[in-house]
Amino acid sequence: MMIRTQIYMPEELHIQLKLLASSRKVNYSSLIRRGVAHVIKEEHAQKPDAWKSFIGAGGKGGPRDTSKRIDYYLYGGGSTWAKRK
Repeated sequence: MMIRTQIYMPEELHIQLKLLASSRKVNYSSLIRRGVAHVIKEEHAQKPDAWKSFIGAGGKGGPRDTSKRIDYYLYGGGSTWAKRK
């Protein structure tokens, strides 16, 4: 499945990309997709396990009654919505 999106880029970059697509006989959007995939691959190569820092992040300290008083912690003790409960 493809999702349509819009981007802004400098005119010079747009012209260079159009010329490159034409010279390689590929369409413009496929070059953009390849470029985006390349950037993402590079980022993952630099930080392969960055996602692991999120594991257990919610369990470090904080109030012990969060599940019972979720409205209080989300909306605050002074909110009218929390008081209706």
